[in-house]
Amino acid sequence: MTRFFLFSLGLLLGFVVTSVFAHGGEDHGPPAVVNARPLLPRVTAHSELFELVGVLEPGGRLLLWLDAAADNAPVAGASVDVEGAGANAKAAELSAGVYEIKLPQAPAVGQHPMTFTVQAGSDMDLLGAPLVVAPAAAPAHGPADAPATVPAAGEGTPRTAWLQPLGWIALGAAGMGAAMAAMSALRRRRVAGGR
Repeated sequence: MTRFFLFSLGLLLGFVVTSVFAHGGEDHGPPAVVNARPLLPRVTAHSELFELVGVLEPGGRLLLWLDAAADNAPVAGASVDVEGAGANAKAAELSAGVYEIKLPQAPAVGQHPMTFTVQAGSDMDLLGAPLVVAPAAAPAHGPADAPATVPAAGEGTPRTAWLQPLGWIALGAAGMGAAMAAMSALRRRRVAGGR
């Protein structure tokens, strides 16, 4: 009986140990915080000569990045005239390939057609593209610094997720107890029948 008990105990512990290593590689740390900030309004335009990307910052500052289309090198010393979204002015150069213009007012949600006249040395081009202003994101529910926790499939609610391994262990222990009781009853029958 002692050998059977030790064998059963070893078997049970072996199942418990292997169930600990049977993970799917999931992370048990805190949930990742998702950056749900919307993109800033932007405009992109390109031609055979130039590529232009503009980002409208809060406060009405429109930053423009101007590159040569052939080699993606910044275009320094260009003259960039901007029309549209309430602006009709020449952009000021901040650094090589970076220009800025201050819009008189922030554009409303939607698409605003813009035209960029670019002259760099002997190259001149007219670029047109819409400035896309997306609607503001809906406010999150709950505290701003508390990320929402959603249990993964098969984990149950976060409060009871730790109970699942205990249920399997209890089921295994009950099965082992039933097997031991059956073996003990068989052994008693054999011993009683042999006398």
